[in-house]
Amino acid sequence: MADGDIGSFDTRYKRLTDHYRDIIVRGELKPGDRFPSARELTEMHGVGRTTSGRVHGTLISLGLIEHRPGIGTFVLGPPNTDQTGVSPLEAAARRVVEAFDGWKAKTKPQALTDAVQELRSALR
Repeated sequence: MADGDIGSFDTRYKRLTDHYRDIIVRGELKPGDRFPSARELTEMHGVGRTTSGRVHGTLISLGLIEHRPGIGTFVLGPPNTDQTGVSPLEAAARRVVEAFDGWKAKTKPQALTDAVQELRSALR
């Protein structure tokens, strides 16, 4: 990615997040590799600390990197998938939806019904 200005605040955040997610998934950054600190991202890409912090936070929440206090930030690698390319979370969610659909109770609590419908929609 080119250094310097790369668009508006949200655009820069999204572009940087997508860029680093893609190079981790492609294997250009491998598990165990050191990941740039938020300060380094700020300097490398000419973005503010808030933007670089958001990029870090998003990549951490996606499970692609982890921060080890006092040591640094490291690549964890792409999300685990099985042979079909389905993540364990998606596979578990699909099993929940299937089990719910097979449930033959006369009444279903509305909150549970709504939650499963939201899950079903997210899996489409």
